[in-house]
Amino acid sequence: MATLDYLVTNARIIDPGSGRDFKGSLGISGGKIADIYSPGAAENRNAAKVLDAEGGLLVPGFVDVHAHSDNDIPCAEKLLAMGVTTVLSGNCGMGPADFETFFNEFESSGYPVNQAEMAGLSTLREKAGQGDVYQGASKDQTRKMKEFVQEAFSKGAWGISFGIEYTPGASREEIEEMASAASCAGRLVAAHIGCRYPNDTDSLVDFLELGVKFGIRLIISHLVYMFVGDALKKAVEIIDSYRAKGVDVWVDSGMYTAYATGAGSPVFDEEYIIGDSNFCFDRFRAATGKYAGQFLDVEKYLEIRRDFPDDSLIYDPGRPEDIFTAYSLKDVMVSTDCIGNPPRQGHPQGAATYPLFFRIMVKETKRLSLAEALRRCTLIPAQAMGCSGKGRVAPGADADLVVLDWERLRERADFPGSGNPDAPPEGVKHVFVNGVLSIENEKRVPGIFAGKCLKRL
Repeated sequence: MATLDYLVTNARIIDPGSGRDFKGSLGISGGKIADIYSPGAAENRNAAKVLDAEGGLLVPGFVDVHAHSDNDIPCAEKLLAMGVTTVLSGNCGMGPADFETFFNEFESSGYPVNQAEMAGLSTLREKAGQGDVYQGASKDQTRKMKEFVQEAFSKGAWGISFGIEYTPGASREEIEEMASAASCAGRLVAAHIGCRYPNDTDSLVDFLELGVKFGIRLIISHLVYMFVGDALKKAVEIIDSYRAKGVDVWVDSGMYTAYATGAGSPVFDEEYIIGDSNFCFDRFRAATGKYAGQFLDVEKYLEIRRDFPDDSLIYDPGRPEDIFTAYSLKDVMVSTDCIGNPPRQGHPQGAATYPLFFRIMVKETKRLSLAEALRRCTLIPAQAMGCSGKGRVAPGADADLVVLDWERLRERADFPGSGNPDAPPEGVKHVFVNGVLSIENEKRVPGIFAGKCLKRL
């Protein structure tokens, strides 16, 4: 009888693929799930190491389809501490400029989680010579962009991301050329859509029409950050209507109505911040830098815009019920929008999203069953990405696994000024990445970088 690498015993195993929920044990060998055993059936199995799950939930590792980890190891370690084992990065138009170098860096340094990477519209525009986000690319620049993205696809880029709100000058022509390239290569297109005015759903329709025209798979990024109140309800209806037409559209959302982004970006243009009578400075704070954790007034905001444009700011335009509206849409995936920040600064989403999701949506409000909540963190995002080995607890699936202490599971991170945005959660007991124990007893296993560079070739 072959020796297993690990035998995980005394677990409540939940497989989102089959819907099975039972007590048993699980064997890991060669980075894969070797077999699953009923209680008592694993007693005579040879294993190099035995891990007692102590009745914890044994579930697939979480798949985060919207983050900005981009080879940032501290960022990935925050995700890992929540149970994330696979991440799709290069979002919001911010993918790397050189994929060969990027992938080489990943493989030479090692990484805590599996990472797939997308090419980004903003980066492609800059590489082609259009550095002005308020201007459209010329025909020659658009031609170069298409060549660059095709090269990125040939190196293994998973798809292309649009950060349309970050490049308000991007023309319909250049966006459609990038969508066409993705269609020809069979890649997905994710978008932080472009809101031309508060709660603009026209930009959502514009993006969905790309699915109609090019037959591509679309992902709408961080839905709850894009709309508020009735506009969010309208957005949900619009997405449903396009799904009914057969458009292949997926949606991810976070667990906060407060979003964070760069102070110098078009999102925080003076025209919008000062010119919008509905803008509330008492819901506007610095996430990083000199004023981290402080709420801003006009003078501090203008100072940061002028002198520290790379600092991150947090604004909360929403209300708590917006979270429930976003997740009322069928199969909405959980995402973090995690990005690298200085220690103890930034948005808590990168360290708190998944335990917060389970606490609010399952434990407290019971709006989702545990089984459905797990699907939205595992199987559904794996399917959206096209990762057949992820999101399941079944023989032959990748051994990306999490053991949760369900009763203790909760977030600890909070906004700067109120707490530590980097604080890891409680109750994520053990995490395996490709069959390698990377979190043990809620502690990072030193020196373990078991993540794989996921390339789509």
